[in-house]
Amino acid sequence: MNIGIDIDNTITEVQEELNNAAYEYAIKLGKNIKNADNPFEDIKNNGDTYKKKFEFSYDELKYFLKNIQEEITNKAKPRDNAVKIINRLRKEGYKIIIITARDSEFHDDPYLLSKNWLDKNNIEYDKLIVNAREKGIVCKNENIDLFIDDQLNNCLDVSKEGIKVIRISNEICNNKDIVDLNNWTKIYEYIGELNEKDEESKR
Repeated sequence: MNIGIDIDNTITEVQEELNNAAYEYAIKLGKNIKNADNPFEDIKNNGDTYKKKFEFSYDELKYFLKNIQEEITNKAKPRDNAVKIINRLRKEGYKIIIITARDSEFHDDPYLLSKNWLDKNNIEYDKLIVNAREKGIVCKNENIDLFIDDQLNNCLDVSKEGIKVIRISNEICNNKDIVDLNNWTKIYEYIGELNEKDEESKR
């Protein structure tokens, strides 16, 4: 089985810290913030949510993502059990493909940025893909069987390709094509159940 995994807020959990940092940055810029609490999703994976929430111009957004966000994501710690479970899955024979929307528009070297963090945290994987704004297409091209992400729009985009999707979230989206799980232990158990069903269907 090929498993695709996002990084930010999937292997890590940094959204609250990023939102707080964006709010502080917007205050320094003198923005009249009205939508800070609106749960906008970054539908195009291009930082659009920050523009909507904090009225950043393109250059302000670029500064935030290149400098402030990078500093936060570089220091981010993995979610509980994420490293242990990803590495266990790989040892069990699953192919692990890291798929992130970190891109060359807002980062000098998104590949190295991501690789350094994965290596620093001893996360094992078979392939790293950056610039993945359209994750459905990327997952289809990589023959992904199961995709794990935190953003609903990414999960919907991938599920449209007929690929199984887990959204790591404390919320329930009530979409029959998406399984909502809130921690990596439950993700591992769910993958085990999928494997068992697969084995039974082959008998």
